[in-house]
Amino acid sequence: MRDDELRALTGACAKCGTCRTVCTLYPERKAEISVARGKIALIDASLEGKDTNLDAVQEALADCLLCGRCERACPNQVLVEEIIMKGRADAARGIGIPAWKQVVFGRVMPSPKGREAAVSAAAAAQRLFAREIPSASGLHYRFPEKFGLSGRTVPKLPKKGFIASLKPKEAVSGDVLLFVGCVFDHVFPQVGRASYETMKISGSDIAVFRDAACCGLPAMVSGDRDASLRCAEENIRRLRAAEPEKIVFPCGSCLLMFKRNLFSLIPEKHELRSDAVEVSNRCVDYAGFILGSGVVSRLPDPPEGEKVGEIGYHDPCHLTGTLGKGQEAREVLREAVGSSFAEMKGADLCCGYGGTFNIRDYPTSARIGRNKISAAAEGGAKVVATACSGCILQLRDMAARTDPGMEIVHLAELVAKALSRR
Repeated sequence: MRDDELRALTGACAKCGTCRTVCTLYPERKAEISVARGKIALIDASLEGKDTNLDAVQEALADCLLCGRCERACPNQVLVEEIIMKGRADAARGIGIPAWKQVVFGRVMPSPKGREAAVSAAAAAQRLFAREIPSASGLHYRFPEKFGLSGRTVPKLPKKGFIASLKPKEAVSGDVLLFVGCVFDHVFPQVGRASYETMKISGSDIAVFRDAACCGLPAMVSGDRDASLRCAEENIRRLRAAEPEKIVFPCGSCLLMFKRNLFSLIPEKHELRSDAVEVSNRCVDYAGFILGSGVVSRLPDPPEGEKVGEIGYHDPCHLTGTLGKGQEAREVLREAVGSSFAEMKGADLCCGYGGTFNIRDYPTSARIGRNKISAAAEGGAKVVATACSGCILQLRDMAARTDPGMEIVHLAELVAKALSRR
């Protein structure tokens, strides 16, 4: 590694070890290399030429959920997430990026048509190789152990995504633009639909960003900054052309990309920097929009006979932890479901998904996720709401394994349900 910017970032670490006390992975690994201090020491050794084994560096940096708990606890405000992502990118430049990732990040994710084709192929694979199983939260597929997928359960892919289900003249123009995100478009279209329908209650003209590229976060955390930058540039140009007053995100991870990570990809001297700032300033989370636009004031009173405390809320790390957007979701929940909502034990703990971490080390990811579901169930939760696509994927898988009666939903689905009582 020879990266002056990375060297400046790691120089802020005092090696105090505060990161170890809050690290999601440390209880699993019990190893210094699993926490931020150990990873930063490894990067420093690589930058100084003392450790030239880039494969080992890449492996150590990949072993992180990027939950950001260490960064928020750090007394020196070290930008750990930025360091890890830049370190992964530097290692990837030296070692190379696997061909399948180059195809997915470079060709499939930036293109709406490319994503549709990939989802169609995945749906066909589900029908051929996976076993359909019933669960309380809808039909799922479970892949056999022999495919190396650890018997994980995955959502049954729909025939049509949310955007594909829109009528030709539906949601084509408006002052407020819904950035639905890849997962809520293609995997959970009911979340995209619930977000759109509930936003319309505000009285604003709501349009759906139909030709969005992927937000770019999956490529960025995998070290492919070039692919992530291409997605960012495509989105910025299209959003500046559309000129919406607000851009609303149901997914906290997509929002993080636009509110923070975008500026790591597009530095001060980049031609799109001022456009990126303008776009970022217009981006808001779903709950914040529902609160600020007056939708909650139009929600009917919760029905009589509600079950106190059976609905909990899981804080997505990127949305609540990094962006500080947790209270808005709680306010919306209290208005939508009344006393059925209760704080969940460990609501702010990471679900263990971590994007590619879930693929890299599914057993560890699953242990962390099962603990989350068990804690929710012990507290009496029957329904867990959240606002991040990755968290929903993880929690539904873990609920199917741990507590099949538990329902995992997006906040927008509960708001839509409440509005249906009007």
